[in-house]
Amino acid sequence: MQKDKRIARLLKKKFKIRSILERTTDIRKNPSIKLQTILVSLFLMPFFSLTSLLSLDRESRTKAFKGLFGCTRKMVASDSTFRRVLGWLHQQQIAALLLSFLMSFEKEELLQRQLVAGGTYRRVGILDGTHMGGHWLVALCLSGKINYPVLTRPYQKKGDELATSRKIIKDSRKILGPTCPNLWLLDGLYFNKNTFKDVRDQNSHILIKVEKAHFREVLQDAENLFQHFGGDLEKEEFDSKRLCSWKIEQTTDSFAGYPVQIVHLVEFYPKRKKNRHLECWIITTDLSLSVEEIREAAHLRWQIENNVFKRISHLSATKRFYFKDPRPFFNLLHIFFAAVALFDAIIYILRRDEELFKSLLDGIKPTWRNIFSQLKEGFSYNIFGFI
Repeated sequence: MQKDKRIARLLKKKFKIRSILERTTDIRKNPSIKLQTILVSLFLMPFFSLTSLLSLDRESRTKAFKGLFGCTRKMVASDSTFRRVLGWLHQQQIAALLLSFLMSFEKEELLQRQLVAGGTYRRVGILDGTHMGGHWLVALCLSGKINYPVLTRPYQKKGDELATSRKIIKDSRKILGPTCPNLWLLDGLYFNKNTFKDVRDQNSHILIKVEKAHFREVLQDAENLFQHFGGDLEKEEFDSKRLCSWKIEQTTDSFAGYPVQIVHLVEFYPKRKKNRHLECWIITTDLSLSVEEIREAAHLRWQIENNVFKRISHLSATKRFYFKDPRPFFNLLHIFFAAVALFDAIIYILRRDEELFKSLLDGIKPTWRNIFSQLKEGFSYNIFGFI
């Protein structure tokens, strides 16, 4: 019990969830269920791995869940109530809810990362498009010590991704201020002059990873150089973390009027049965990046796919969460993104106190589900009192 109270005090001190949720306008007259209660219930869906509003309905009838809100009704709220509220919530306010953790995360130094040990701390942004619940969207993830999908924009069809992404890049400095990425990790779709200009106009750098050299002439020139003369810099090492050997060839050139580094990366994974041999081409305007940092940045590019899109789909089934109307879908998605980022921040902060974190784990492995199964046990002591 003492451990749970310590955790609750720690988290309440770090995050002001109640005050953030109170900024959302309730359009109802004399509601029987507080809007804050509904929002917190939706907020906790990824924590409970609830994959539908109907499953949230079932959970809201349990004694533990009702106890969280001091609810004396037979349920906290029904699935129809959740769906109805999501339909009229102000989209700008819910998007602002997602953004509202920005300064708290920045204060806790969660939004910067080193690409290699001892390297420079950088603000890394990963931009990508996806399709969820019948809707297309682009998301910007700030990848620091946690992954924080901070901005999203919908678009009508697959071909609109690039134009929508450019709007995010152009708006990012105004919206994110000093937390705006200084290194953008993008895929081959963004390998064009306009995107390079958009990023450099933000006083940031761009790094793009593609599979084949024929994608652009500047890569073909580098490939010819490597084949006949070798790179300006060549390096081979073994990665004990990923259990692979790797080789890099590097040179410099220019693209879209900007000086760039060009890298050819080859990796070999001897223990894999498939995809043992991987290679890619990487181009970046950041001339200060070492080849080791460039390689790590190329791997980091997958964070938005694996640890944002796939993860939120796994925890809350957003791929199957179908809303014909985009308004309730994006309201719910913003709440989910905020929840997962906050829970990651909680885990990171708890890890700082080794004694407290060890007592929380109580001998189990520190996985997402294990950690929050332990936190869930603390409900009777109001461990989530900070919400």
